[in-house]
Amino acid sequence: MLADNQLLVAGAIFAATATIIALCVPGLLLPIAASSGALMNAWTATGVVSLGALTGSMMIFLTARHVAHDRIPARIAGYLETFEAKFRARGAWLVFGLRLVGTPHFLVSGASALVPIRASSFALATLAGLLPTIMMAALAGSAI
Repeated sequence: MLADNQLLVAGAIFAATATIIALCVPGLLLPIAASSGALMNAWTATGVVSLGALTGSMMIFLTARHVAHDRIPARIAGYLETFEAKFRARGAWLVFGLRLVGTPHFLVSGASALVPIRASSFALATLAGLLPTIMMAALAGSAI
């Protein structure tokens, strides 16, 4: 019955993806994308998993920015000053590149929250960096 209702399947996959990413569980994004590609068509699966991953990444980003920004130990603050200049110049490109090469979500999201990058720039760079990998996994899953 669940497999017959595509909207319910899409909602479940979106919620599972967002939760897994927000809880910092590593290594499950590609299996979720591939299995969702097998359950739905590849394009729908790409959209659902991408939006779920973006939602989970934004949860980490906003939580880290809200909670940890004022509680940075002095020894880490010195390192952050070095990266702040780089992030001011090309922060979105750095996030895009780190997402593209597969750097763990919690590292990219948490570190990005501590440096001056707008949330909208972070979201766009995250989506652009994750989209090719998710699309390839969903296409592979849909071939099953």
